[in-house]
Formats: sequence, structure tokens, C-alpha cells
Amino acid sequence: MAETKTLDLGDVELSCIVHGDGPLVLCVHGFPDDARSFRAQIDPLVARGFRVACPTMRGYAPSSIPKSRRYDAEALGRDLVALADRLSPGAPVRLVGHDWGAIAGYAATALAPARFSHLVTIAVPHIRATLPLLALPAQLRRSWYIAFFQLRGIAERGLAKNDFALIDRLWRDWSPGYVASREDLDHIKAGIAPRVPEVLAYYRAFFTPSSLFGEARRLLLAQTTVPAIHIHGEDDGCVGVELTRGIERHFLAGIRVHTVPRAGHFVHLERPEIVNPILLDFLGAP
Repeated sequence: MAETKTLDLGDVELSCIVHGDGPLVLCVHGFPDDARSFRAQIDPLVARGFRVACPTMRGYAPSSIPKSRRYDAEALGRDLVALADRLSPGAPVRLVGHDWGAIAGYAATALAPARFSHLVTIAVPHIRATLPLLALPAQLRRSWYIAFFQLRGIAERGLAKNDFALIDRLWRDWSPGYVASREDLDHIKAGIAPRVPEVLAYYRAFFTPSSLFGEARRLLLAQTTVPAIHIHGEDDGCVGVELTRGIERHFLAGIRVHTVPRAGHFVHLERPEIVNPILLDFLGAP
């Protein structure tokens, strides 16, 4: 049985779907996605004896718009630390993040490494390793949407145009071998439609003083001290698999990189028969 909680974290209220009982696994979605992103992983994790919490990230409906209007990595990381404190006050949490959830995971484990026993990142490698590779011509072509999202007003209209057709396009481009169902895409769009400026604010936060010079930058460049694995689709059309090169030196407690063939950006949905055993093996027994 799943339970939906609304957790007041002070700056923001986060909606969180909780499944099962046992030690906590926190599964955090990215863009364009929602709290249902880990639906292929929930049953195996619950069967193993874990409690699985899937929050909706700040700004996305039905979570609230933060009072601070902040969407930088520090704010995202603090949300995950607060969720860990609220849902598992007496024990460290296993953390799984995809896309922006991975970015939030790097920040959270830098902020409070003792609160997390395991870190699983999917599709976005450690930022400290990727920075020198972001200017590769192939990656610049993949990242066109980040520049587009900086165009205030134009980006809002472009994302919402034709029933959010850009979201359909990004799913096709980023996971070229996967066909998302109309039901799943409609559910994702329902969480974004009333919050388009907030969702775009994640990408605009890249260029705020905190991200360029301050605490958010420090957290994302910090070496990770929590045991970790990274999972990446070979055919990822958003973040090229070549950006995983050399990430091992930024994980002081060790990391294994798992490259999944015939899979793109949403690898955990595309190839759960490969991803789930990797995940369960790493997370271990409750």
C-alpha cells in the first residue's frame, strides 16, 4: 500500500509517496519527469524489505513553490537532507537520484554525508568530472535546451506549446529506443503545466551567483565520500556516456560505473531487468 505524505520542510512543502516498510530508500526524479519515475524499481525494493519514498521535487506540482524561490543545487540538496531527517531520523538513508535527482544527491551527500549510507546516481555523472567535457561538440549539441531555457518568456511559451510537445520530443531524443506511454507523459505534463516558470528555474539557477561562485558550486565540486554507483545508458541523448570518463577519482569511498547497452537517459525505465539487479546488489540487505 502506498501512502502520500505532504512534508513541510520550512522553505517548501514536498509531496512524497511512500511504499512499504523498513530502512529508507529515497528515490528522486529529474526533468521532465515526476515522482512515478521509479515505478519499475519500487516493487523489487519493497520485496527486499525496504521502505521507498518518492518525493516530487520543489516547484513541481503537487509540491509547493518554495518561499525562497531557490532552485540551485544547495536548495535541492537541503531538501533531501530534510527528507532524510524527517523520514529516517534514526538511521542513514540509501539515496537514488536520476537527472536533477542525481544533482541533488551530490549536493545532499556533500552537505550531510553521515545521513546517507549509499548513493546511486543515474544519467548525470559527478559534476566535477563533467565540467571539462561539457564543451565537447557532441555534448553542446545535446545541451541546446539549456540555452533555450534561459530565454525568459520565449522558453515558457515554447515548453507549453502544442500540449507540451517539447516534452514528448525530449523523451524521444534522450531515450531513442524507448516509447513512453501517453498516460505516463500526460501525468508528467500535469505536474509541469501549472509550474512552467518554476521548472525552468532549475536551469536558470545554473547561472546564479551561488551556482557560479558560492555554496552550490562548492557542494557540486566536492568529492563524494559516500559509497556510490553510477548507472548510465550507452545511448543517452541528453548526457553522453563519454561524460562518465574519469569520474572514479571524485568518489573517495569508491564507485562502480555501470554502462547499460541499448538504453538512453531514462535507463531505469528502459532496462529494469538490468538496472534492478545492479541496484539491489549495491543497496544490500535491509
